[in-house]
Amino acid sequence: MQSPIGQSIERIDGRDKVTGAGVYAGDMKLPGMAYAKVLRSPLPHARIRRIDARKAEALPGVFAVLTRDSLKVAAPLYGAYVKDQPVVALEKVRYVGDIVAAVAATSEEIAREALEAIEVDYEELSAVWTVDEALREGAPLVHERLEGRKEPDFGRGATHIVHDKSNICFHFRYERGNLDEGFRAADHVFEDSFEFPSAQHYPMEPHVSLTRFDGDSLTVWSSTQSPFPLRQELARIFGMPLSRVRVIVPYVGGGYGSKSGVKTEGIAAALSRMAGRPVRIAFSSEETFRTLCQPRARLTIKTGVKKDGTFLARRCEVYLNGGAYANSGPSVTEKAGYRAGGPYRIPNLLTDAYYVYTNTVPGGAFRGFGGPQAAYAYDAHLDMIARRMKLDPLELRVKNLLRRGEEFSPGDTPIDCDLTGALRKVAEEIEWETKDSSRVQEFKGSRIKRGKGIAAAVKDGGGTNKAAHAMVKILNDGSVLLSVGSVEIGQGMRTAFLQLVAEELSVPAEQVHVAELDTDYTPFDKGTNASSATSVMGLAVQKAARDARAQLLDAAASAFGASSAKLQDGKVIVGEKALTLREAMRRCFGEAEGDIVGRGYFKVPRNDQVPLGYPSPFWEVGFGGAEVEVDEETGEVRIVKYVSVTDAGKMIHPLQCHGQDEGAAVFGIGQALFEDLIYQDGELLNGNLVDYQVPRFSHLPETFKTIVLEEGGGLGPYGVKGMGEGGILAVAPAICNAVYDAIGVRIQSVPLKPGVVWKAIKGVKGD
Repeated sequence: MQSPIGQSIERIDGRDKVTGAGVYAGDMKLPGMAYAKVLRSPLPHARIRRIDARKAEALPGVFAVLTRDSLKVAAPLYGAYVKDQPVVALEKVRYVGDIVAAVAATSEEIAREALEAIEVDYEELSAVWTVDEALREGAPLVHERLEGRKEPDFGRGATHIVHDKSNICFHFRYERGNLDEGFRAADHVFEDSFEFPSAQHYPMEPHVSLTRFDGDSLTVWSSTQSPFPLRQELARIFGMPLSRVRVIVPYVGGGYGSKSGVKTEGIAAALSRMAGRPVRIAFSSEETFRTLCQPRARLTIKTGVKKDGTFLARRCEVYLNGGAYANSGPSVTEKAGYRAGGPYRIPNLLTDAYYVYTNTVPGGAFRGFGGPQAAYAYDAHLDMIARRMKLDPLELRVKNLLRRGEEFSPGDTPIDCDLTGALRKVAEEIEWETKDSSRVQEFKGSRIKRGKGIAAAVKDGGGTNKAAHAMVKILNDGSVLLSVGSVEIGQGMRTAFLQLVAEELSVPAEQVHVAELDTDYTPFDKGTNASSATSVMGLAVQKAARDARAQLLDAAASAFGASSAKLQDGKVIVGEKALTLREAMRRCFGEAEGDIVGRGYFKVPRNDQVPLGYPSPFWEVGFGGAEVEVDEETGEVRIVKYVSVTDAGKMIHPLQCHGQDEGAAVFGIGQALFEDLIYQDGELLNGNLVDYQVPRFSHLPETFKTIVLEEGGGLGPYGVKGMGEGGILAVAPAICNAVYDAIGVRIQSVPLKPGVVWKAIKGVKGD
């Protein structure tokens, strides 16, 4: 029987999704269901003097109106790291779009009408939009006090610095070696600053949930990528035991980090309890823009270098504009800070990373968890160093890149693949050695310049401090059921898990089924994020399958009075007998008298010698090579060729691996060229599907190639590593480096919109 590992079998959710048969949370309906809408603040920062909902409550068809006055919960504030976000606004609002009230009614139209009848009296307060404004002495505080702050448990070299009465929500510091000595020993010291945009996740499916309070029990159908943490927060908000809160996850239409934690569920649950009926709430795409975003970043890197290009010391400062509430921002901050030094051999390093409150849309996790921001800064900085020292940017990277087996930081997992080989592969694919930065083409009356750029990036893999549980059942008829708490958000992990189980039990893949995710019955998982599913949860799945296999073989040997049994080519072999799984189960348990349940658990072990407290399960790598054309008359940047190289360790499903890397690279193209959230006086100007631009097919490179290596160094089953974020890391620096190569002007911020590039070109020419 052919092994299912390494085969691009049909996705188990593919037909449902392409035919429209798949059921999402927004498709769910229950008898007597009410529809909810929310009232959002028109002001960025204001104290709420008074809320009067009596007119809204009196409207025919209105079941319940939720305001701070009617919010009856055990804990009105929630948050993964800081309990700073209310179910509905309490004493004040903190950004344009902050939720002030909510209505449940017989229809969405009546709910909207009721919202207009709610009277709110605000006292407007001074606001801060940028990190600089928020950190200015005497700046208005977005939060006067913080409750339920979660203290991180870091290891050697890393600390959390608390700033009281400040807009600094979280401050991560990491240091190793002696920075002052490193800079004193350097022949050159270079310092550069970079800016990375705020961006919207833009999932096809916005935030949506359906909740039902039934006596003292709560059931939630939600588009979430973290059902178990969501269950925990809801139980805390409403003062209920976990056993009384049930979260069911149908198909999810994309997440990219936006669907972690509480979003719509707390409001819907509160309304359901008030109304005594199920409540459905679905944000519009415009409301999704006002719910969560990627935090804007400013990074400054200072590097000490020897004459031969050897790095000796580096000082990094990272500032993230966290918006009004923390969400998962502290985790993003520590990851951005930890990764800011880059994949280089730097003996002396000091990093400070800050997550800063402002009166803008809350920030949080976005594909790559601070990795794209850090990679853009450290790789563009390296390219600038190479140009100043008249060194080949490729060779400067190769000289300083960590080798396989070297530590990223003392105590952490050694680098698990050949970074230098991957970078040289990129250089080969874009023909780096034949690079001609002075070439000018005449095209339709414009002067077009071409350039090439490369970039190298690494991030610690996901799943640190993550407990993963899995369950594999061999049923009496020989079919197999897998149950895991990881959420399928489009990455194809359910299919990959199925392949793992099929391999371990030596059965055809179509014989394995994957159970729907329901926290009442599904084993626990901390959340689907950071490329952790196939590696970390994959280990739990593999252990569960092996546990089930061992039980089956023991039972079969016992049933036949043999000393042992084995699985081979889809058969249970006992002595001279070869049975199918169905036959073996019937022999062991009779016609319908028993199933086998295998369980698996995995968690990366704690290590106090590692800066973040837990070693990285694997290193997710991203190498990019770009060839671009820049129109000097318009500033337009066109990508002629883009090559992405990453390492999967071992590909379970090759087609999905290539799709993940390609999709991540497209995300990177958007952020490199045009994606950005634009504010004016606290109002988000392009928070809609018309004005916010994402990549179209016309923006894709003429030649777009993804290369997925299989170097077998991963912690997961058969050497598997997670992937899906590596492809985004190198895109912005590779494109920016190529633009510099084309026009000879260094632009230290993205996106590279035509107007920005045009101004840079004209500035150099003195126009």
